[in-house]
Amino acid sequence: MFIAVLFVFSLFAAQLLRIQAFDASATQAAALSKRSIKMHTPAMRGQILDTNGQVLADSVERFTVSADPVAIQCYVKVKGECGWQGVYQAAADLSPRLGLDVARLTTLFTTPDTRYVIVAKDVTPGEWRQIQALGVPGIAAERTSKRLYPTSMALGQLVGFVNQTDQTAAGGIELMLDGTLAGKAGTTVAERAQNGAVIPGSQRVDQPALDGRNVKLTIDSDIQWYTQNALAKQVTAVKAETGTAVVLEVATGKIRAAASYPTFDPNDLSKATKESLRNHAFQDAFEPGSTGKLMTMAAALEHGVVTPDTGVIVPNRLPRAGMKFKDHEDHETEYLTATGVIAKSSNIGTILVGERVPPAQMEKTYRSFGVGQRTEVGFAGESKGALEKSSSWNDPQRYTVLFGQGYAVTAVQAASVFATVANGGIRMPLSLIEGTYNDSGTLVPAPAGAGSRVISVPTATQLSRMLEEVTGQDGTASDARIEGYRVAGKTGTADRYDERLQRYNGFTASFIGYAPAEKPKYVVAVFIHKPQAGMFGGALAGPVFNQVMTYLLERENTPPSRPSALDYHVWADKRLSTDDPDVLSDARARRDGL
Repeated sequence: MFIAVLFVFSLFAAQLLRIQAFDASATQAAALSKRSIKMHTPAMRGQILDTNGQVLADSVERFTVSADPVAIQCYVKVKGECGWQGVYQAAADLSPRLGLDVARLTTLFTTPDTRYVIVAKDVTPGEWRQIQALGVPGIAAERTSKRLYPTSMALGQLVGFVNQTDQTAAGGIELMLDGTLAGKAGTTVAERAQNGAVIPGSQRVDQPALDGRNVKLTIDSDIQWYTQNALAKQVTAVKAETGTAVVLEVATGKIRAAASYPTFDPNDLSKATKESLRNHAFQDAFEPGSTGKLMTMAAALEHGVVTPDTGVIVPNRLPRAGMKFKDHEDHETEYLTATGVIAKSSNIGTILVGERVPPAQMEKTYRSFGVGQRTEVGFAGESKGALEKSSSWNDPQRYTVLFGQGYAVTAVQAASVFATVANGGIRMPLSLIEGTYNDSGTLVPAPAGAGSRVISVPTATQLSRMLEEVTGQDGTASDARIEGYRVAGKTGTADRYDERLQRYNGFTASFIGYAPAEKPKYVVAVFIHKPQAGMFGGALAGPVFNQVMTYLLERENTPPSRPSALDYHVWADKRLSTDDPDVLSDARARRDGL
């Protein structure tokens, strides 16, 4: 027996020697691993600021409070053993600080077969400090963050939103610049005692959290707010499906506002719909209608096939490609100039002017204006529109594209076309990002793109003066006129293609323009999609343009236009004189020659 006992104790001694000597470090590591926990420290997303530094999106620190149902039983204010008394006392003390009733907390604290239950989320730092002060064993918290959007619905579709559960980007600028805004989460390792509490002094940071960087946009929140409200009122008034309004800075291509309606509140996604989450300024492509006639006239002027006062005889019907094209309203034969064609928005007149430019040249002009390609912004989910190669145009499309049908643009693309004309024929790359702040808090400006010349200065000047007639007495947009200022612009009414129905359904009414025409700073583009009360761009979109542009003129203290020989209605006669037989003969030849 002695030998047997000695043998057993020898085995114990050998095992103890192995554990404490030969395998000491491995044993210690295994023990440490069992009692260690790894906690992720989330990074705070960077701020999104407007061009003046106003916060559009921000992150604040929050905590998720959890409980260990086993450890919490040992919470007693008087001497006693661990048990139900500790549970009831903990529930009573924590109830007012967590905003939960005692019965609910008691249920959570007695959850069977687990040592981890979530008690409350979105707890502020101050509330967590009060909870910690109670010293309840088994109560812990994980640091989280919450995204706040101070401007609410005014910039919801532009700034975007994050998933509240994990703060991952899900739309808008948040998604577009997620790599810059998100940052990188950190990790903290700590040792936990048998009762579940973290052992004091055992925490160490393995990887510190790296917060995201702040971003400044070109958006002016004041302009955005005013534009959003004016648009929302009109969309509601005419019972339209959606509406879009864009404000561009002519000289720089900076987007100062990009409003869409209906919109949503990124602080509360419970009421958001799939349609309201879309940013219609970037993500919706539609046929522009008569606002596209500007590019057709630009090509004709640039190639020298017409001048602003070239005569155009406009019949009631125009036979082309086996079809008979017509204007929106029936009329007797009209004798117009090219300026009159723009002022009255004549489809037939535009065909007679545009068909003199070869299709390949016309396509080249459209593409140089930015049609058929995504803008330089790179907005999440941005559409590039649609423009087929001229070699693929069918016979009717050869003519429909001339008056804005048979291709598609986005709102920002269409606004850029007019900004190019207003800028003397130079197209500036569109931009939405002013810059990013580095680690020292210094703004690093985004690279500025170089402009490209699309049309000559004389062509741009002629076009601009022709567009002034649109808001004249006989034009299609008298509602866009602003007292004391020369206003250049163009109306549009286009059939709207419905992807769900796979057919045309409803209209897009639009107006795009700028003021003062002689020295514009901003272009304002307004689109009303599928209105139920009316269909004409001048009547539906013109008033929104008027309100927004008037606000901009007053905001910038822009002086009124000077009276001059080039003021409204006197620069070029919109109607063709029939007294001169040579002029009349030339116009007839142009009408009948093709």
